[in-house]
Amino acid sequence: MTGPGGRDVVGYGPTPPTRRWLGDDRLAISLVVNYEEGSERSLPAGDATQESLTEWGAYPFPDGVRNLAMESMYEYGSRVGVWRILDVLRRHGVPATFFACAQAFEMAPAVAEAVSAAGHEVCSHGWRWEEVFGLSEEEEREHIRMAVESLERTTGSRPVGWYCRYGPSERTRRLVVEEGGFLYDSDSYADDVPYEVDVDGTSHLVVPYTADTNDIQFWLADPLATSEQFFTYLKDAFDTLYRESAQAPRMMSVGLHCRIIGRPARIAGLERFVEYASGFDGVVFTTRERIARSWRASADGPVPASPVTVIPRAQATAAAGEGSWATMLVDADTVPHATSTLGLSHVLPGESTALIRHTTEEVCLVVAGSGVLRTDLGDVAFTTGDTLHIPAGRPHAIVNTGDAPAEMVFSFPGARRPRTEEVTG
Repeated sequence: MTGPGGRDVVGYGPTPPTRRWLGDDRLAISLVVNYEEGSERSLPAGDATQESLTEWGAYPFPDGVRNLAMESMYEYGSRVGVWRILDVLRRHGVPATFFACAQAFEMAPAVAEAVSAAGHEVCSHGWRWEEVFGLSEEEEREHIRMAVESLERTTGSRPVGWYCRYGPSERTRRLVVEEGGFLYDSDSYADDVPYEVDVDGTSHLVVPYTADTNDIQFWLADPLATSEQFFTYLKDAFDTLYRESAQAPRMMSVGLHCRIIGRPARIAGLERFVEYASGFDGVVFTTRERIARSWRASADGPVPASPVTVIPRAQATAAAGEGSWATMLVDADTVPHATSTLGLSHVLPGESTALIRHTTEEVCLVVAGSGVLRTDLGDVAFTTGDTLHIPAGRPHAIVNTGDAPAEMVFSFPGARRPRTEEVTG
């Protein structure tokens, strides 16, 4: 039963789903990094108003006068904060989902490249950090399209998730479903686990977000003051959800902003929480894409305790065809629970692949044959058993100099193959 405006105020009620995320995982933690810096409201961007919430609280400013202090506080996030956050994620080996405004990534291509290279998920946070409920329907539809195309250019793959600034318009979800490429949206704060909604006859997944376990509390009217307070609040939420997850799955979102948690005194609270939560069995730090795919995959019953997907050699060969080839065997599209990629290349004697480069690093294991990896810095010889690490952006081609086929198993970080382009000249 629904209320006025189609509202569902009941949800799962007293009988939440009893499925598991993956195997024995019972509590999924989603670290969400909001990357908005440079796309906020400002006079230089042509906006009539500018952001008022800063480290100084809601600081009033004269109309038409550029707030340089506000701009610099946002710039701290893109100049310093994001790199501090990426370092914490790297050192603890945990993935995150970046709610990325497309225009912000366009202004900071090094950030977009670093996020993608580290294997984090990029979820569309819109064309700009804007309130879409103030747009017309055609403007909102066009901004969704622009955001998708832009993020695909800057990161190498299209986003499968969507999240607006603060909240959607009444038509946002319909437009997201209409676009056709989104797996989920996070424009809700209504639950502790994903849920399905009907959008004009299409079943659509919502992966809810949070405003309370969120560093924005440092900037609000009754703000947090120390990293210890932030850690304590996150810990209390975690302890409750972990206890409840013994009976039914739970999800914990942690909202982060580069300009806020990226400050040196605050980052300690995040790091302390990651260390604390990592010490519990059945807890997984994961991306929202993986949460969505896991929820969908387990909709008809529990996920097996030890899921194994076998891709027979014959299947790979049949898909690749004759001659020299390279094929992706495992990614998020072929294996629903996959958070990494694996492929196989096969180069005949005397042949070579095209000179290409990827937007992320690549790791290869030579399983048969020998040859050279041709790069812009010279040739690197390889033979059976060698492991090759190819940095992001490095032009390379496989040249088979032996008398037997050369085969390599290759892998990229993240759940999808990165953008690949041929190098000419």
